[in-house]
Amino acid sequence: MRAALQLHKKPPVRTEGLDAIKYLYPFLGSLISKTYVEIIKHTPQIWDFLYDNPDIAEVTRELRQMFSFMYTPRLKALLTQHRPDIFVCTHAVPSSLIAEQKRRGNCHLPLVAIVTDYDVHSYWAHSEVDCYIVANEQSRATLISRGIQENKIKICGIPVNPSFLKKISRKDARKRLGLDPQKPTVLVMGGGRGLGPIGEMMNKLGSLKPDLQVIVVAGTNRELEKDLLPHKRNRLVRVFGFTDQIPLLMDASDILVTKPGGLTSSEALVKGLPMLMINPIPGQEERNARYLAKHAGAQKVKNLKDLEDKVRNLLRHPDALSNLSKKMLKISKPRAAQDAAGEILRLLPAEAFHAHAHAD
Repeated sequence: MRAALQLHKKPPVRTEGLDAIKYLYPFLGSLISKTYVEIIKHTPQIWDFLYDNPDIAEVTRELRQMFSFMYTPRLKALLTQHRPDIFVCTHAVPSSLIAEQKRRGNCHLPLVAIVTDYDVHSYWAHSEVDCYIVANEQSRATLISRGIQENKIKICGIPVNPSFLKKISRKDARKRLGLDPQKPTVLVMGGGRGLGPIGEMMNKLGSLKPDLQVIVVAGTNRELEKDLLPHKRNRLVRVFGFTDQIPLLMDASDILVTKPGGLTSSEALVKGLPMLMINPIPGQEERNARYLAKHAGAQKVKNLKDLEDKVRNLLRHPDALSNLSKKMLKISKPRAAQDAAGEILRLLPAEAFHAHAHAD
C-alpha cells in the first residue's frame, strides 16, 4: 500500500509505517505477538472461539475502551512526532483504537480501514471510520449489516505491491533461481511467520522428486529456516527466509501450497498461480478458504497424503492447472493498491495538499 501511495508525485506523498501493537504497548507488544502465534500453533480452537464472537466482543468492550484510554498519550505523541494528515489501518486493533479516540474527540483526522481478508469480522465495524477498503461485495454487505454507511465502503480488492503486476516467463524465472527451466515447480509458504507443517510438507513432496522442484519460504521463522537447511543441499530445492523476491518465486512456480492468508492469496490471484490451501487459521483464513474455493477454484488440502495426491494429479493435468489459473485471474484485482490509494488521497483535506505544495 505504501508503494502505491508513493507513486503519487504531485505533491509527493510521505508515508510512515508503524507496528501498532509495538508502538502502543512497547512492553507488551512482543508478548502479545508471541501469545498469538503460540495459540495458533498449539490451541487454534481457542482462536476459533474468540474470532468474531459477538458475546466475546460484548464482554471485552470495557477492556478495549480501557486500552483506548491508555492509548491517548501515545496518540498525542504520534500526532506531534509524525504530524500525519490521515490514518490508514490494515489491522482491526489500531483501527478500533483510533476510531474510539475520534469518538472521544481526541482526534479529527480521516481514518481509512483496509480489510486484508475476504470477509469482515465484527471488530472492524466503527461508525467513526471514514472509508473502508474491502475485497468484495460479500464484505461490503457484512459491514452494511453492522451499521456502516454504504457510501463509506469501497470495493477495491486487497492491495498488493505493484511489483506483482510485472510478470516474467516461468522458464526465465526458474533460470534466475538456478532451477531447471523445464521441471514442474511447487512453491511452499506459510505466510510471513512461516506457520504450518512446512517441514512435513517438504518431506511429503520429496516423494515426487526427481520429477518436481520445490521452492520453500520460511519467512521470519528462523527455527524453520534452520530445520530446512538439509534441503539446501538438494539441487531441486530452493530455501528462502524472509525475502522480497516473492513475485519472482511465484512466476517460477506451477502451484502454490500455503495457508490462505489474505495478502498471499491476493498476490497469487494477481499472478494467476493455482493454490492448494492447507492448515487455515480458524476464523479469517477459514473464511478466506471458503471464498477462494468457491470463486477461484483454489483447492483445500485435508492432510499431507492429500497434498501429495493433489500435487501429482494437477501436474499430470496441465489443462486443469490452466483452468485454475484463468479462474484466479478472473477474480483478481491487480490495481487494488492504486485504486485504494486514490480513495485515500480523496479523503486528504485540501490544506494538506496546499501545505506540501508550498513546502516544495
